[in-house]
Amino acid sequence: MHLLDRLSIRLYHDERLKQYAGDHARSLGWNSTESQFIRFKTIAQAVNFDGKRVLDLGCGYGDFKTFLDMSCCVESYTGVDQQGSFVKQAKKHFEHQHNCAFIKGDFSSTKLPTADIVVASGSLNYRARNKTYHAKVIRTMYEKAEEAVVFNLLNRHYFKETNLLEAHDPQQVLSYCLSLCPNCELIDDYADEDFTIVMRKLN
Repeated sequence: MHLLDRLSIRLYHDERLKQYAGDHARSLGWNSTESQFIRFKTIAQAVNFDGKRVLDLGCGYGDFKTFLDMSCCVESYTGVDQQGSFVKQAKKHFEHQHNCAFIKGDFSSTKLPTADIVVASGSLNYRARNKTYHAKVIRTMYEKAEEAVVFNLLNRHYFKETNLLEAHDPQQVLSYCLSLCPNCELIDDYADEDFTIVMRKLN
């Protein structure tokens, strides 16, 4: 991601942290904890995370790991986020869980480990100067996944774009994903402004 795009995101979250200190979901940019969790629920219902190695891109505080812990036991969880304050707090919160690791860095350029399932919830919604940025990230996610990729994006047909956030056409994204993976699913029945793509690798 371009340096100026990364700076815009950092300043946005710095301001949210000041405004919503102690509220994980709001400081991450979600409207509410419920809004965040409905996306987690959609992702968790799409694939089986039990006993899997999970790579979470744009992990924030590791809230998705907390969500997974309520229903299953993953083999390992690795979260990546460029926001140092998020990673610092996540490391502290999960310091006693030895199957957790957190990496500070831009996931579009950081060397990523492979995993069974690669997830990105909310972290692909930011606008990028490089118009091929989102396609390249999706391709990288697919290359790093042994079994499946699950990510969500803002729906262009319902979401009004801002200077920071970019929405996408669900069918266009699905078409691109199908060019990489023959087994893809579009899920768009959980929130008007959002849709989820599941890419499953065939054994």
